[in-house]
Amino acid sequence: MNEAEFTKACEVEGYTVMKMDRPAGIENDMHTHDFSAKLMILTGEFTVAFEDGDAICGPGDTCDVPAGTMHAERSGPEGATILLGKK
Repeated sequence: MNEAEFTKACEVEGYTVMKMDRPAGIENDMHTHDFSAKLMILTGEFTVAFEDGDAICGPGDTCDVPAGTMHAERSGPEGATILLGKK
């Protein structure tokens, strides 16, 4: 899936899509969101740590984080550029 296909698929499902840059080595504690998120990694590495394991994502990889899901996020040593769909 490429950037345009990801964006279109998200918009069809009612997600608003934005591009975000995460600096190298940014990490946060376990938390939840009141929105669902779909991620596509464009550059770098980005890890979403769930209670039952980690999703380590690189360029072209996608990850879904349903609303209310406990997770943490870590950007890799070079940071990451991510397409983020939210609804």
